[in-house]
Amino acid sequence: MTVKTLTKEDLWDQVVGGAVLSTRGGMANRERFDAAVDPVFNRGLKVTLTSPDQIPDDSIVFIGAGIGGGLEREMVEMYPRYVPTEGRFKQVDRVFPFPRWAEIPTPEWRDVPEKRLIQLTGEPFAYMPFEMTGTAYSAAIRAAEKGKTFIDADTAGYRAVPEVSLSTLNAVHAPITPFIVSTTWGDLSVWEKVLSWQRAEDIMRGIARHAGGNCSLTMWVRGSVLKAGVTHNTVSMSIDIGRAIRRAKERNRDPVEAALSATKGFKIFEGTVAGFTREGKGSFSWGKSYIEGTGEFKGHDLQIWYKNENQVSWLDGKPYVACPDPINVLDKKTGYGIANTEADFTAGREVVVIALKAAPLWRTERGLKIYNPKHFGFDMPYVPAEELVK
Repeated sequence: MTVKTLTKEDLWDQVVGGAVLSTRGGMANRERFDAAVDPVFNRGLKVTLTSPDQIPDDSIVFIGAGIGGGLEREMVEMYPRYVPTEGRFKQVDRVFPFPRWAEIPTPEWRDVPEKRLIQLTGEPFAYMPFEMTGTAYSAAIRAAEKGKTFIDADTAGYRAVPEVSLSTLNAVHAPITPFIVSTTWGDLSVWEKVLSWQRAEDIMRGIARHAGGNCSLTMWVRGSVLKAGVTHNTVSMSIDIGRAIRRAKERNRDPVEAALSATKGFKIFEGTVAGFTREGKGSFSWGKSYIEGTGEFKGHDLQIWYKNENQVSWLDGKPYVACPDPINVLDKKTGYGIANTEADFTAGREVVVIALKAAPLWRTERGLKIYNPKHFGFDMPYVPAEELVK
């Protein structure tokens, strides 16, 4: 089996490239990144990357995902004890006294869901990220800590998605059960049977709402199913994008052009941020960004609606690029993906919006039935991005 050993620089390039691809931006904090990866390299552990084609068909791969995206406003107002603040367990204990058997979760708690899944499925051969973001490297670190390899793929199609059901594994009818749902409160549940991927999403979202806005999914997939149901080489893709941006900046070249070349994407708009809205509700973050055109786009405007990640857009009020094609907003000066937060979408910020062709599995008949604008309630057709910008 061929594996590639990753350096710390590779992982930081993944952070940059993953943020470009994620459809919601967001760069990992460098200090937090160093704190996460330095202990692994200092211990002499190897971070290795393996193509899905290289793994045995009967092997088991573990996939972790965070479920959430914004505190439920009503839940916070009604149940302030759910807000994950320091000292929350003492606060809860004073109002709702714990029984003697209560176990306050420690940092080792993250091992518990995996141990339970191992009991149900067997020892994992490797780990893989659920989606492609600027923090996908964390699954590589987890793999190194466990002496396993990291799979060069993701289940969302070189992008991030707001719902577990929007997985390319769903597009190939892959099973999701059994899966483990855990929370930072020390809760753990095993789900052995659900109606569908969408039902699994709805169940987990309910748990997230009652856990303060988020919970964690630990799931598995067999090697043979993984090969057919994921998008291959997306970790390498994110590393290549990050490296291209870094080298462009070192050579005083345009990092956005470097990102476009590395992603094989399309520039669909350029302008300045004119407005931004955001609401945390239902354990999602919802809102719109408003961009006024500059340069060749002067006199035009672009609106982007997001549910955690960018989903649909309107050019001058008319339907434009939409999911499952990824829509990414980049800082014009740095080429970095900017996050769907008020802190990043500041008025007047110069941005460039790029779009990519959706991963092939999303453009299958079943893929488009699962992931399209109508999934989010928009009565607008899906038109491939390349047809809109040609």
